[in-house]
Amino acid sequence: MSKEEHRKTPSHFEDSSELRTQDAPSTSFPRSGSEEEAQRMHTQRNQGPKCHTCFDLDQRYIPQPDRDEETWSYREADRPWISSSDLQKDRSCASCRFLKSAFDTLLNSGDIINIPLGSEIVYDIAILDRSNNGSTDGEFLKRKKEAQEKYESSQSLMIEMKCSTRQIGAEEEEGTREDFRVEIYTPPGAPPAPWKAIGTAGEVPTNPTAEEYAKTIQHWLADCDENHPICQTEWKGPNGDKELLPRRVLDLSAGQICLIETSPGQREHYVALSHCWGKKPLLETTRETIADHMRGIPFDHLPKTFQDAITITRCLGLRYIWIDSLCIIQHDRADWEQQSALMADIYGRCYLNIATTRAGGGHEGCISARWTTTDILQWAYRFGARVRNPDDEESSNIQKVTSRIRKCPLKSYKIPGIEHDIRIRLAITSSHEAMQTPRWIPMHATSAPLLPRGWVYQERFLSARTVHFHANEMVWACNASQRCECKELDGTPVDGDGWSASKDRVVKLSLNSNLKSIYGLWRTIVEDVSLLELTYESDRLPSLTGLATRFAKYLPKNERYLAGLWEGDLARDLLWESGCVTEEDGPHRKRDENGSAPSWSWACLVWGGGSRPLSNGLEWEYETKPRLVEWAGVKTYKQDPRVKVISASVEIDGENKYGVVKGGCIVIEGPLCAVVVKNPPRPPPSSLANVTTVEEESFDSLLLNYDTPTSAASSGGIVYCLFIGSFDERFAHDSDAHITHQGLILRLLSDGNFERIGRWTQQIEEWVETKDIWTKESRVHRVSIV
Repeated sequence: MSKEEHRKTPSHFEDSSELRTQDAPSTSFPRSGSEEEAQRMHTQRNQGPKCHTCFDLDQRYIPQPDRDEETWSYREADRPWISSSDLQKDRSCASCRFLKSAFDTLLNSGDIINIPLGSEIVYDIAILDRSNNGSTDGEFLKRKKEAQEKYESSQSLMIEMKCSTRQIGAEEEEGTREDFRVEIYTPPGAPPAPWKAIGTAGEVPTNPTAEEYAKTIQHWLADCDENHPICQTEWKGPNGDKELLPRRVLDLSAGQICLIETSPGQREHYVALSHCWGKKPLLETTRETIADHMRGIPFDHLPKTFQDAITITRCLGLRYIWIDSLCIIQHDRADWEQQSALMADIYGRCYLNIATTRAGGGHEGCISARWTTTDILQWAYRFGARVRNPDDEESSNIQKVTSRIRKCPLKSYKIPGIEHDIRIRLAITSSHEAMQTPRWIPMHATSAPLLPRGWVYQERFLSARTVHFHANEMVWACNASQRCECKELDGTPVDGDGWSASKDRVVKLSLNSNLKSIYGLWRTIVEDVSLLELTYESDRLPSLTGLATRFAKYLPKNERYLAGLWEGDLARDLLWESGCVTEEDGPHRKRDENGSAPSWSWACLVWGGGSRPLSNGLEWEYETKPRLVEWAGVKTYKQDPRVKVISASVEIDGENKYGVVKGGCIVIEGPLCAVVVKNPPRPPPSSLANVTTVEEESFDSLLLNYDTPTSAASSGGIVYCLFIGSFDERFAHDSDAHITHQGLILRLLSDGNFERIGRWTQQIEEWVETKDIWTKESRVHRVSIV
């Protein structure tokens, strides 16, 4: 086939009546069972797909073979692939001709893949089942169905595609395989497609104006104002008034931009801005410039991100906007501490939070052309690289076909050869996935560079309503639901993925909340933020001030916040694990040289995912995660009755009790054991002469998980293990309890105090011969940990 012939797309179909597929039977084929049984049921019904290449685009007829759990590989399983040559051959099927026309249109656009001279594109496609996204949660599926009916959310046909080029006439592929998803849909207002599998989806403009952005936002705001009382409880006053203004805001009236000091009790709608400062200097308010800024700030003096946010605010008809670098006096510690302590109120009360999610710096802006990437293999490849032998032949093959990460314009293309308005475009995925879970946000750092930033985390959770300017499209997230321009998220609950903290759980915090669930949610939040980036590690605790303030409202009165831990569940809170085993696992997991937090606090380490999105983060919470309950065992924590926290204190560095600390001490009693990790060990002091001493090798299943790679080397050949409590884990398929003991690994300091250097874990199973070797017999000791 010549290059010209390959690029041709059919201008018409021979018989338009063939486009009307038969109504499918109400009962679908079984997804498992023998082929003979499926064929028997097929024969009984005397109905089914006419075409066994594309199955008439009806998902119910596409075979779903049983999955072999032992050999299952990511993404490839249960995909009936259709080759481009098969679509070309089956010219009698209108559906096959339609698919061929659709993909020729997309690939020949020149926006997706470059075709070398003398080459042709070959591809395989697989029609995906979007009915439940793999979820088994009946309540989730019910809410999703209700949302789709209310908001008419996206019903596009999703197809996965693998393509590459080859020399015309050759059999072997050349170059890098491209692997991506596309969607086929009808735009709003168009007549229904002839295929039931192809529904309506929202059209996403490639390069919208500020006025077009504002029109969509106003529609979402109006719907939220009318239907979501929970989204108005924070900013509405007792008489239904507008929100209290922060101490300083930018006044955009009369065509001016002026920094103003508000009056106490002054109420008005205002916008808050979430943005990434970036590496270039931003315009700031300082003690030297505040008077000038109150007289007026020229628009062209502002960085583009600020300009775009102000333009959107004006298009929405709103007068005030709060921007941190201009409304907090920079390089003024007192003002910064005071205002950062009010973040929960500033973001919680705003009428709307504008998040410039696509901008990695203040000079990039958020009003510009939309783009997406063809890549969907990044996660799969890195996952495979972690679990497979690098020398394995299959791993080598994976590396050879790893997809490029390339920006492509987000454009839709009308499919020719059919009278209906049906369109094809690269699937919009990043904007949807990034909103669901902070745990995988680093994977979206290219298209949503704002989200991996530590300060932004609490802004998303505290704001009742946020509109994200993502590289793909705008995404709306309020306390009640999510929406987006393509309509895929319309009405979707804000309950996250079940692994990470969710906006839904934060919103539902109340005085009647179960204390266990509150403490568990806090630990999950800290797990999430341990993966996020901060310019200054000393901001790790201050970046959570707003959320800590919110949590304090629903905990027992006067409960103390201790360097990122809560006094009411302190012994359990001590059992965090850094996830750092070797230098390769995370060189950023080093002890903070400034020593700002005590060793027993997770804040004593330098966190952040860096350039390794799948690097291990902090591991802390097991008992209250919905996803763990669904997919893994149910864990119950029980503190050892001999463990008692005698006292706890922190030294705050400043006025903000939720901010930076520069020291602290916990005095705790519990069973203590000395473990020899290297001979000859340093002799213990006389005060610890009666501590049970054992060799590390004497345990069958003791795991010493050090906080940093260098912790063991500094122990002097002996560490002290303090027993804290046990986890009882039970699985649905196994009635036996699986017990795990956990505690702290301590290093004795020269002044007699101890320093935490890790967490130990020991499984207590039938096969463990030396179980409870010391946890039952060791004497209780009182130790001071600094």
